[in-house]
Amino acid sequence: MKISYNWLQNHIEQKLPSPEELKEKIIFHAFEVESEERVGDDTIFDVKVLPDRAHDCLSHKGIAKELAGLLGLTLKTFDLPSLPTAPLSTKVEIQSDLVRRYMVIEMSGVKVGPSPAWLKDALESIGARSINNIVDATNLVLFDDGQPIHAYDADKIDGGIVIRLAHENEQITTLSKEEKKLTTEDLLIADYLGPLAIAGVKGGVSAEITTDTKRIIIEVANFEPTAIRKTSRKLGLVTDASKRFENELTPDIAYAAAQHVVSIIEKVAGGKVVGISDFYPRPVEVRKL
Repeated sequence: MKISYNWLQNHIEQKLPSPEELKEKIIFHAFEVESEERVGDDTIFDVKVLPDRAHDCLSHKGIAKELAGLLGLTLKTFDLPSLPTAPLSTKVEIQSDLVRRYMVIEMSGVKVGPSPAWLKDALESIGARSINNIVDATNLVLFDDGQPIHAYDADKIDGGIVIRLAHENEQITTLSKEEKKLTTEDLLIADYLGPLAIAGVKGGVSAEITTDTKRIIIEVANFEPTAIRKTSRKLGLVTDASKRFENELTPDIAYAAAQHVVSIIEKVAGGKVVGISDFYPRPVEVRKL
Protein backbone atom coordinates (compact mmCIF):
# COMPACT_ATOMS: atom_id res chain seq x y z
CA MET A 1 0.00 0.00 0.00
CA LYS A 2 1.18 3.53 -0.78
CA ILE A 3 1.67 5.43 2.50
CA SER A 4 2.25 9.18 2.72
CA TYR A 5 4.72 10.47 5.31
CA ASN A 6 2.77 13.73 5.69
CA TRP A 7 -0.49 11.81 6.03
CA LEU A 8 1.04 9.66 8.79
CA GLN A 9 2.14 12.83 10.57
CA ASN A 10 -1.50 13.93 10.74
CA HIS A 11 -2.14 10.95 13.04
CA ILE A 12 0.83 11.45 15.40
CA GLU A 13 1.14 14.14 18.10
CA GLN A 14 4.95 14.31 18.09
CA LYS A 15 7.23 15.04 15.13
CA LEU A 16 7.98 11.86 13.24
CA PRO A 17 11.58 10.82 12.56
CA SER A 18 12.93 11.72 9.14
CA PRO A 19 11.55 9.70 6.21
CA GLU A 20 14.79 7.72 5.99
CA GLU A 21 14.78 6.88 9.71
CA LEU A 22 11.10 6.01 9.56
CA LYS A 23 11.69 3.71 6.61
CA GLU A 24 14.35 1.81 8.59
CA LYS A 25 12.02 1.44 11.59
CA ILE A 26 9.25 0.05 9.38
CA ILE A 27 11.60 -2.39 7.63
CA PHE A 28 13.30 -3.76 10.75
CA HIS A 29 10.28 -3.88 13.05
CA ALA A 30 7.09 -4.15 10.99
CA PHE A 31 6.86 -4.45 7.19
CA GLU A 32 8.94 -4.51 4.04
CA VAL A 33 9.17 -1.15 2.25
CA GLU A 34 9.36 -1.99 -1.42
CA SER A 35 10.09 1.55 -2.64
CA GLU A 36 9.94 5.22 -1.76
CA GLU A 37 9.61 8.38 -3.81
CA ARG A 38 9.40 12.11 -3.32
CA VAL A 39 6.11 13.76 -4.32
CA GLY A 40 6.37 17.51 -3.81
CA ASP A 41 7.18 18.05 -0.13
CA ASP A 42 6.06 14.53 0.78
CA THR A 43 7.66 11.08 0.81
CA ILE A 44 5.56 8.13 -0.34
CA PHE A 45 6.42 4.64 0.88
CA ASP A 46 5.20 1.48 -0.82
CA VAL A 47 4.66 -0.72 2.24
CA LYS A 48 4.13 -4.45 1.74
CA VAL A 49 1.45 -5.40 4.25
CA LEU A 50 1.19 -9.19 4.44
CA PRO A 51 -2.18 -10.96 4.82
CA ASP A 52 -1.72 -11.60 8.55
CA ARG A 53 -1.78 -7.84 9.18
CA ALA A 54 -4.01 -6.71 6.32
CA HIS A 55 -7.10 -6.56 8.55
CA ASP A 56 -5.66 -3.63 10.56
CA CYS A 57 -2.74 -2.12 8.63
CA LEU A 58 -4.06 -1.44 5.11
CA SER A 59 -4.61 2.17 6.10
CA HIS A 60 -2.71 5.25 7.24
CA LYS A 61 -4.36 5.03 10.66
CA GLY A 62 -3.30 1.38 11.00
CA ILE A 63 0.32 2.11 10.06
CA ALA A 64 0.34 5.16 12.36
CA LYS A 65 -0.91 3.00 15.25
CA GLU A 66 1.85 0.47 14.56
CA LEU A 67 4.50 3.21 14.50
CA ALA A 68 3.15 4.80 17.67
CA GLY A 69 3.65 1.48 19.44
CA LEU A 70 7.13 0.95 17.99
CA LEU A 71 8.41 4.46 18.68
CA GLY A 72 6.57 5.32 21.89
CA LEU A 73 4.60 8.10 20.20
CA THR A 74 1.06 9.34 20.85
CA LEU A 75 -1.78 8.84 18.38
CA LYS A 76 -3.96 11.88 17.82
CA THR A 77 -7.63 11.54 18.68
CA PHE A 78 -10.27 13.21 16.56
CA ASP A 79 -13.65 14.26 17.92
CA LEU A 80 -16.21 13.54 15.21
CA PRO A 81 -19.85 14.57 15.66
CA SER A 82 -22.35 11.81 16.37
CA LEU A 83 -24.64 10.90 13.51
CA PRO A 84 -28.32 11.86 13.72
CA THR A 85 -30.68 9.02 14.60
CA ALA A 86 -33.51 9.91 12.21
CA PRO A 87 -34.93 6.76 10.57
CA LEU A 88 -34.05 6.04 6.97
CA SER A 89 -36.82 6.65 4.42
CA THR A 90 -35.27 4.18 1.95
CA LYS A 91 -36.23 0.57 2.63
CA VAL A 92 -33.31 -1.83 3.21
CA GLU A 93 -33.75 -5.60 2.97
CA ILE A 94 -30.97 -7.98 4.06
CA GLN A 95 -31.53 -11.35 2.41
CA SER A 96 -28.18 -13.03 3.07
CA ASP A 97 -26.21 -14.04 6.15
CA LEU A 98 -23.02 -12.99 4.30
CA VAL A 99 -23.73 -9.44 5.54
CA ARG A 100 -21.94 -8.83 8.84
CA ARG A 101 -22.84 -5.14 9.09
CA TYR A 102 -24.71 -2.76 6.82
CA MET A 103 -24.91 0.94 7.61
CA VAL A 104 -26.85 3.27 5.31
CA ILE A 105 -26.76 7.06 5.65
CA GLU A 106 -28.92 9.29 3.47
CA MET A 107 -27.82 12.88 2.82
CA SER A 108 -29.76 15.55 0.93
CA GLY A 109 -28.74 18.90 -0.52
CA VAL A 110 -25.26 17.87 -1.64
CA LYS A 111 -23.52 19.66 -4.49
CA VAL A 112 -21.31 17.39 -6.58
CA GLY A 113 -18.25 18.94 -8.19
CA PRO A 114 -14.44 18.93 -8.23
CA SER A 115 -12.70 18.28 -4.93
CA PRO A 116 -10.80 21.04 -3.12
CA ALA A 117 -7.01 20.98 -3.53
CA TRP A 118 -6.28 19.42 -0.12
CA LEU A 119 -8.51 16.42 -0.84
CA LYS A 120 -7.38 15.97 -4.43
CA ASP A 121 -3.69 16.31 -3.49
CA ALA A 122 -3.97 13.78 -0.65
CA LEU A 123 -5.40 11.12 -2.95
CA GLU A 124 -3.13 11.83 -5.89
CA SER A 125 -0.03 11.69 -3.65
CA ILE A 126 -0.65 7.95 -3.18
CA GLY A 127 -1.63 7.31 -6.78
CA ALA A 128 -5.43 7.48 -6.44
CA ARG A 129 -7.39 9.34 -9.10
CA SER A 130 -9.61 12.26 -8.09
CA ILE A 131 -13.17 11.78 -9.42
CA ASN A 132 -15.49 14.20 -7.63
CA ASN A 133 -15.92 15.51 -4.10
CA ILE A 134 -18.34 12.76 -2.98
CA VAL A 135 -16.37 9.81 -4.36
CA ASP A 136 -13.08 11.37 -3.22
CA ALA A 137 -14.44 11.68 0.33
CA THR A 138 -15.27 7.97 0.39
CA ASN A 139 -11.82 7.11 -0.96
CA LEU A 140 -10.06 9.32 1.56
CA VAL A 141 -11.74 7.41 4.39
CA LEU A 142 -10.83 4.11 2.70
CA PHE A 143 -7.12 4.98 2.68
CA ASP A 144 -7.21 6.73 6.06
CA ASP A 145 -9.36 4.39 8.17
CA GLY A 146 -9.22 1.21 6.07
CA GLN A 147 -13.03 1.01 5.71
CA PRO A 148 -14.40 0.75 2.15
CA ILE A 149 -17.38 3.05 1.54
CA HIS A 150 -19.65 3.41 -1.48
CA ALA A 151 -22.00 6.25 -2.40
CA TYR A 152 -25.10 5.96 -4.62
CA ASP A 153 -27.34 8.55 -6.20
CA ALA A 154 -30.46 8.10 -4.03
CA ASP A 155 -32.81 9.26 -6.79
CA LYS A 156 -31.61 6.43 -9.07
CA ILE A 157 -32.53 3.71 -6.57
CA ASP A 158 -35.87 2.08 -7.41
CA GLY A 159 -38.02 1.07 -4.44
CA GLY A 160 -35.33 0.25 -1.94
CA ILE A 161 -32.01 -1.50 -1.34
CA VAL A 162 -31.87 -5.28 -1.33
CA ILE A 163 -28.72 -7.20 -0.35
CA ARG A 164 -29.09 -10.63 -1.92
CA LEU A 165 -27.31 -13.36 -3.84
CA ALA A 166 -27.28 -12.86 -7.60
CA HIS A 167 -29.46 -14.86 -9.95
CA GLU A 168 -27.63 -17.29 -12.22
CA ASN A 169 -26.17 -15.35 -15.21
CA GLU A 170 -27.42 -12.01 -13.87
CA GLN A 171 -25.32 -9.18 -15.31
CA ILE A 172 -23.98 -5.87 -14.06
CA THR A 173 -22.08 -3.04 -15.75
CA THR A 174 -19.41 -1.83 -13.33
CA LEU A 175 -18.20 1.73 -12.84
CA SER A 176 -15.21 0.83 -15.00
CA LYS A 177 -17.70 -0.02 -17.80
CA GLU A 178 -17.03 -3.77 -17.65
CA GLU A 179 -19.87 -6.25 -18.17
CA LYS A 180 -19.77 -9.00 -15.54
CA LYS A 181 -21.88 -12.14 -15.50
CA LEU A 182 -22.70 -13.38 -12.00
CA THR A 183 -23.67 -16.65 -10.34
CA THR A 184 -25.73 -17.55 -7.29
CA GLU A 185 -22.55 -17.43 -5.15
CA ASP A 186 -22.06 -13.69 -5.70
CA LEU A 187 -23.47 -11.16 -3.23
CA LEU A 188 -25.21 -8.13 -4.75
CA ILE A 189 -26.39 -4.74 -3.63
CA ALA A 190 -29.54 -4.24 -5.71
CA ASP A 191 -32.74 -2.26 -5.95
CA TYR A 192 -36.13 -3.53 -7.15
CA LEU A 193 -35.03 -3.31 -10.79
CA GLY A 194 -31.61 -4.94 -10.64
CA PRO A 195 -27.97 -4.77 -9.48
CA LEU A 196 -26.45 -1.59 -8.06
CA ALA A 197 -23.06 -3.02 -7.02
CA ILE A 198 -21.11 -6.22 -6.50
CA ALA A 199 -21.00 -6.27 -2.71
CA GLY A 200 -17.57 -5.56 -1.31
CA VAL A 201 -15.97 -5.47 -4.76
CA LYS A 202 -17.16 -2.84 -7.24
CA GLY A 203 -20.00 -0.40 -7.81
CA GLY A 204 -22.23 -0.36 -10.87
CA VAL A 205 -23.21 2.44 -13.24
CA SER A 206 -26.95 2.38 -12.55
CA ALA A 207 -26.77 4.61 -9.44
CA GLU A 208 -23.50 6.39 -10.23
CA ILE A 209 -22.83 9.80 -8.64
CA THR A 210 -22.88 12.63 -11.24
CA THR A 211 -22.98 16.42 -11.19
CA ASP A 212 -26.79 16.19 -11.23
CA THR A 213 -26.88 14.22 -7.96
CA LYS A 214 -28.61 16.00 -5.07
CA ARG A 215 -29.35 13.13 -2.68
CA ILE A 216 -26.93 10.36 -1.83
CA ILE A 217 -27.01 7.02 -0.06
CA ILE A 218 -23.74 6.20 1.71
CA GLU A 219 -23.04 2.52 2.29
CA VAL A 220 -20.65 1.59 5.11
CA ALA A 221 -20.70 -2.19 5.23
CA ASN A 222 -18.89 -5.36 6.16
CA PHE A 223 -19.21 -8.72 4.42
CA GLU A 224 -18.13 -12.31 4.98
CA PRO A 225 -14.48 -12.34 3.81
CA THR A 226 -14.31 -15.70 2.02
CA ALA A 227 -17.32 -14.88 -0.17
CA ILE A 228 -15.80 -11.54 -1.20
CA ARG A 229 -12.50 -13.15 -2.07
CA LYS A 230 -14.16 -15.85 -4.20
CA THR A 231 -16.24 -13.32 -6.15
CA SER A 232 -13.32 -10.93 -6.60
CA ARG A 233 -10.98 -13.61 -7.97
CA LYS A 234 -13.62 -15.28 -10.14
CA LEU A 235 -14.59 -11.99 -11.82
CA GLY A 236 -11.01 -10.71 -12.08
CA LEU A 237 -11.90 -7.65 -10.01
CA VAL A 238 -9.32 -7.22 -7.26
CA THR A 239 -10.08 -3.78 -5.83
CA ASP A 240 -9.02 -1.69 -2.83
CA ALA A 241 -12.33 -2.64 -1.23
CA SER A 242 -12.13 -6.38 -1.91
CA LYS A 243 -8.54 -6.58 -0.61
CA ARG A 244 -9.69 -5.22 2.74
CA PHE A 245 -12.88 -7.22 3.07
CA GLU A 246 -11.26 -10.53 2.12
CA ASN A 247 -8.78 -10.12 4.99
CA GLU A 248 -11.58 -9.99 7.58
CA LEU A 249 -11.82 -6.29 8.27
CA THR A 250 -13.54 -5.78 11.61
CA PRO A 251 -17.13 -4.48 11.35
CA ASP A 252 -16.53 -2.50 14.54
CA ILE A 253 -14.87 0.41 12.71
CA ALA A 254 -17.89 1.13 10.48
CA TYR A 255 -19.54 3.74 12.72
CA ALA A 256 -16.40 5.87 13.14
CA ALA A 257 -15.77 5.63 9.39
CA ALA A 258 -19.36 6.76 8.75
CA GLN A 259 -18.85 9.74 11.05
CA HIS A 260 -15.62 10.56 9.22
CA VAL A 261 -17.03 10.40 5.70
CA VAL A 262 -20.12 12.44 6.63
CA SER A 263 -17.92 15.15 8.17
CA ILE A 264 -15.83 15.36 4.98
CA ILE A 265 -18.86 15.44 2.67
CA GLU A 266 -20.48 18.19 4.73
CA LYS A 267 -17.25 20.17 4.36
CA VAL A 268 -16.65 19.66 0.63
CA ALA A 269 -20.17 19.15 -0.78
CA GLY A 270 -22.58 20.54 1.80
CA GLY A 271 -25.79 18.69 2.52
CA LYS A 272 -27.11 17.16 5.71
CA VAL A 273 -27.94 13.72 7.06
CA VAL A 274 -31.67 13.00 6.84
CA GLY A 275 -31.76 9.32 7.80
CA ILE A 276 -29.67 6.41 8.97
CA SER A 277 -29.98 2.66 9.57
CA ASP A 278 -27.47 0.22 11.02
CA PHE A 279 -27.90 -3.54 10.63
CA TYR A 280 -25.37 -5.15 13.00
CA PRO A 281 -26.74 -8.52 14.15
CA ARG A 282 -23.59 -9.92 15.81
CA PRO A 283 -21.50 -7.10 17.31
CA VAL A 284 -17.81 -7.80 17.85
CA GLU A 285 -17.03 -8.68 21.47
CA VAL A 286 -14.26 -6.74 23.16
CA ARG A 287 -11.50 -9.08 24.30
CA LYS A 288 -8.60 -8.41 26.65
CA LEU A 289 -5.27 -10.17 26.22
